[in-house]
Amino acid sequence: MFVFATLATLADRVTGIHVWSLLSLAIISVSFIISWREISKVTLVIAAVGLVTTIGFLATGGDIEAFMLAASRALFLPALLTAMAILQAATKTSAPVMRVAGFVVEQPPGRRFGMLAFAGHLFGILLNIGGFRLLLGLAVDHCHRMSDDPRVRLIQERRILGAIIAGFGATILWSPIGVAINLIIPLVDDFDWFDYAPYGLAATIVFVGLQFCLDRLGPRPKGRTYPAKSPYVLLDILRLLALLVGIMGFSMLVDLVLAIPLQGALLIVIPSAAIIWRIAERPASGAGVGSLMRTALSSLGGPVNEICLILATGFLGLILVEVVPTQFLEAFFANFALPAVVYAIFIVVVIFGLSMVAISPMITGTLLVGAFVDANIDMPAPMLILATLTGWASSMVISPVTATVAITSAELKQPASVVGLKWNGVFVLCFAALLLAIFATWSLLL
Repeated sequence: MFVFATLATLADRVTGIHVWSLLSLAIISVSFIISWREISKVTLVIAAVGLVTTIGFLATGGDIEAFMLAASRALFLPALLTAMAILQAATKTSAPVMRVAGFVVEQPPGRRFGMLAFAGHLFGILLNIGGFRLLLGLAVDHCHRMSDDPRVRLIQERRILGAIIAGFGATILWSPIGVAINLIIPLVDDFDWFDYAPYGLAATIVFVGLQFCLDRLGPRPKGRTYPAKSPYVLLDILRLLALLVGIMGFSMLVDLVLAIPLQGALLIVIPSAAIIWRIAERPASGAGVGSLMRTALSSLGGPVNEICLILATGFLGLILVEVVPTQFLEAFFANFALPAVVYAIFIVVVIFGLSMVAISPMITGTLLVGAFVDANIDMPAPMLILATLTGWASSMVISPVTATVAITSAELKQPASVVGLKWNGVFVLCFAALLLAIFATWSLLL
């Protein structure tokens, strides 16, 4: 059913007719009802709050067009996950991915951070949380084979996590096929990913570079290691980079030449790239494109709760934008004429703080961006987006309710408070402080 919902969402993006979003919403709602026993209580609660909010909005004279626009924007998220499921099925167990993953985790400590961060970033874009889980698992297994000393293992695990999570977390700050970017950038009028990309890429360099500096300052176990050798791994890395660049490049080309919005282009290019990748792998008989589609479609049955949760949280944030009276926010800030850096601090603190009590950045980030845009707050669009993604990325690294921290806690058999706040608290504090200092300088130049 998710495939049909994705096709309806694609029709919405190509035609700009948001009635298609109602069809997509209806299809996913049927899947939700059929699979309700697999849906977590958190998802059910968020969906219920979204439903009540929507009914209240429409019952009090809310614009049906505004409702369809919110649905259209939220429904792109499960459509993107469906398209990515095909890409993940094509690449996750492919020989190049496994060779690159094995190569980077077996590097000596001096090179390991850069390689793990690079792989975490690349796998995070291509495989999402699955890439994070795959790389972390391989790295931890290698770490345990290298030493039996509990103290050495602890230091190595902390350094491995720092490198992988730096690369993976940085995808939030710029990736055009990430959930965060595709949820909040469309809320800003006359502003798209091309306008934001230079700021996001600069923040990505700061994010990874800062973790690298902290890694070099931290404890490092002594011991001699030998560099891993893999004669074909450079070619494998280039192939994966070509896949990523090809997806982005062809999506932009479709956007520019065929005038299909970037989000619609991604829904076309990502599955096409997955099919080309599988064919180029020269699969054995019975493991071709047909097998790829069967694997991808069967995999969609597993994360039904994840897809429904992302849809529910994204839609709740978007519909709250329509419900919250932004004129009061506009009047409140108009009385103070605050510099833009104060707004940036407010956004980062609210998103990060609420994430620590299990309120998703998808809700708070969407609500804040939508509210600031509707209230005409005097803040540059790139700063608004970057401040939101700074809070979002910081939450992902530390908050005990995020998937990354939960997976890490289970893999390393450490409490979520240890792998989150204790191991990465200084990093997040330094990153947020550095970005806010940049925002302060930026505000002075306005």
